[in-house]
Amino acid sequence: MNAAHRSSTRYLAFDDAGRGTHGLTWGQQRFRRMMLELPEGRHVYVPLHLALPAPLRPGVEETLRSLRTVVTRHDTLRTTFGADAEGVPLATVAGSGRLPVEVAPVPQDGAAGVHRHLYGGMREELFTLDARPLRVALFTEGDTVRRVAVLFSPIALDDWGLSLFKEELLALLWGREGSLTPDPWQPAQQHAWERSPEGRRRSERAMEYWSRSLTLPAPPLFTDGHADTAVPPGGHPFHETVFESPAAHRAAREAAARRRVSVHAVLTAAVLTVLTARHGVTRHHFGVYVHNRFARATRGMVGPLSQSVTVGVDTDDGSFGAVLDATARALLPAYRNAAYAPEALDALRQRLRSEGTGPAAPRLFLNLTNSRALSADPDPGIGEPMAEVTHSRFRRIARPVPGTTDLYLGIRPYRNHIGFFARGDGRAVSRPATEALLRGAESVLVAEAEGRHLTPADLRAITNP
Repeated sequence: MNAAHRSSTRYLAFDDAGRGTHGLTWGQQRFRRMMLELPEGRHVYVPLHLALPAPLRPGVEETLRSLRTVVTRHDTLRTTFGADAEGVPLATVAGSGRLPVEVAPVPQDGAAGVHRHLYGGMREELFTLDARPLRVALFTEGDTVRRVAVLFSPIALDDWGLSLFKEELLALLWGREGSLTPDPWQPAQQHAWERSPEGRRRSERAMEYWSRSLTLPAPPLFTDGHADTAVPPGGHPFHETVFESPAAHRAAREAAARRRVSVHAVLTAAVLTVLTARHGVTRHHFGVYVHNRFARATRGMVGPLSQSVTVGVDTDDGSFGAVLDATARALLPAYRNAAYAPEALDALRQRLRSEGTGPAAPRLFLNLTNSRALSADPDPGIGEPMAEVTHSRFRRIARPVPGTTDLYLGIRPYRNHIGFFARGDGRAVSRPATEALLRGAESVLVAEAEGRHLTPADLRAITNP
C-alpha cells in the first residue's frame, strides 16, 4: 500500500488457542500438491472483499477482536506446513502468535481501489507452505471500518470455508456471537476420521466409483468447428466470459421446485441439453467440485474439504426432462464418492494406464456445488459482484489443461440472478460458441419454467440462433 494511503500496521495477537501437529487431511494434501506444482500460482489464492453494510460501523479495535475470535476458533487459520525427519508432510497449528493487519483509509475510488490492492499488492509476496495462511487489510472512513480485505493461502480453506469465515466475521461484528457453531470441526479431527476404518472404507468405495468413471470416453465437446483458428499474440489461447442472468435464476428455481431436484442439477442439465442439441454430443464426461460437508459435524469446518470427481451422463433422448433425469441420477453417486485419499486415486490412475484402459480427462469442468447456499447472495456485506469474480475465486481453479479440458464453467446461484463464468481453450472452442452455450442454457431454462415442451427441432433453433 503506497504512502498516499497513510497506511499503518496493527497486530492481531492470539494466545490460548488450540495447538498441535497432525498429518495432512485429504483436502490439505490436494492443495499442498497444487502449491508445490504451481509455486508461482497466485491465481489460486483465495480473496475476500467484505463491504460492511451502512448500519454496521465498527472501530478498528472491535474489528480486530472479531477477527481474533474467528482465527482462534479455526485451527486452519493458524496452520503452517512442513515435514518430519522422514519427509512425511505435517501440519503445525500455532497456539499463540501475532498477525500483522494493514489499516488505511478507503481509497478515493472505493471498491475498485480495494480490489486493486487485494488482487495486486496483497498478492505480491508468494504464499509458501511455511507462511502464515492469511493476510488482512482494514479500510476506514474516519474512526470506523468500512471494508475488510483478506487474502488466504489456497491450503487454508475452500469456497465453503470462505463462506463460513465471512458469515462468522459478520455475526461477530453485529454482536451475534451466540449464533456461531460451538466447537467447530477441525482438520486434526478430520485427519483422524480419514485414518479410521470408516474413513478408509469411504476412500475404498470411492475408488470403485472412480475405476468406472475413469474409463468413460471423453469425446470433444464442440464438434462443429467452433474453435479459434489462431492463437493470440503471446501464445495464450484461453478466453473468459462473464454472464449474469436474472431470467435463468427464476427459471432454474421454478424448474427445481416443480421437478423436486436441486438447482445444481437443473443448471447442469441445461448446459448438457444445449451441448446435446447444438453439437450432437450424447455422452457427457465432466468434472465437478464437491464441498464434502454432508456429515453434520463437518459443516462448521473452515479448512479445505472439497475434492473433484468425474461424472458420466448419457443423453440419447435430448429433451430437457430426459437430460435432467439422467443428470440427477448421475450426480448423486458422484457426490457420495468425492471424498478419497489422493494417493489411492494416483495408484488407480497408474494401474489403468498400465492396463491401457485410460484414464480419460474430462473436456468439461463445472463448479456449482462448492459454496454454502446461504452465502451466495450478494447482500450488503459481501461485495463480490460477478465482474470481480473473474479476478478471484473462479479464476483460481479455472486453469484448463491444453489438449484435455476444453471448457471450465463456474456457475453461482445468487439472490436475483445466476452468475456464469466461463474459461475456454480457444483451440477447442471459440468465445462466440461459449457465449451461445450460456445463452442457450438460459433459453432452455426459461422455456422449461414456462411449461413449454421443446421438441428436438425447438432445441436446435434455440441453441443455434
